[in-house]
Amino acid sequence: MGNISQLLNEIEKSLQQLDYPCVDHLNSGLSSQKTKELFEEIPLQPTQDLRALYTWRNGSKDCEGITLGELAFFPGFYLMSLEESIQTYLELRERNGWDKSWFPIFASGGGDFYAMNLASEAQGQILGFYVFEEEPQVEYWSLKSMLTTFKVCYEQGIIFRNEQGYLDMDYRKHAEIAHDINPEVKMWLEFLKEI
Repeated sequence: MGNISQLLNEIEKSLQQLDYPCVDHLNSGLSSQKTKELFEEIPLQPTQDLRALYTWRNGSKDCEGITLGELAFFPGFYLMSLEESIQTYLELRERNGWDKSWFPIFASGGGDFYAMNLASEAQGQILGFYVFEEEPQVEYWSLKSMLTTFKVCYEQGIIFRNEQGYLDMDYRKHAEIAHDINPEVKMWLEFLKEI
């Protein structure tokens, strides 16, 4: 697995090859000082990987006339800016079912999120939080393994542009790659058994 910024650059390259509009709407990265200052607003400490993510790009610009689908960094989800993630965190932590150590990074725009668990024992595991599902589950062992999974999916054409022009993927093949890269995550094995 490469480092975070290398993985992000490779995903960006794949999005450019697909001529996908989200690359034109990514904000430039934040300085490490600015990231540190923003995180002081909440009682969580960012991991090194999370800092690297926001140094690379500070999420997507919310532009007039651009759909959430066009902002997608991978199917169904866009990268939130650190300011939006912090605001979302402050709203979500008051809700039942949201743990105060979960920090949202990617959003669907419809209430679904990918969040990093910043509790010290979780060491940055990535959870999928879906409005209509009861229990959030660990889907990726780390941000690095999540980005590696998506990088491989882009490179192998598992993620593609569908007939409507939006990002889509072969969910079974994605689950196989996710399982290979995150063998300790039970969810993918269960998912593959059910299909």
